[in-house]
Amino acid sequence: MTTSERKLTDLQLDTRVRERLLASGAITAADIEAYTAGLADVEAQAESIPFEQPALSSGFSAPRVEAAVVSTASVVSADDGVE
Repeated sequence: MTTSERKLTDLQLDTRVRERLLASGAITAADIEAYTAGLADVEAQAESIPFEQPALSSGFSAPRVEAAVVSTASVVSADDGVE
């Protein structure tokens, strides 16, 4: 059974070990592409949250930086059926 025919585990999807798994053949680039293509687009649910980052500032006033936050409470995976 190829990895495309079975569900990838959280470890196999972990970006911290992805290069090692790709190099060993445990997963393929096509597996990663198929998984990411199947993810729901939740960009419209993102909320921009501005916050100060004084460590990045060289002057007296810190630049404002915005981060996008997406609530995963309503995101449902097609495989697990759990909300």
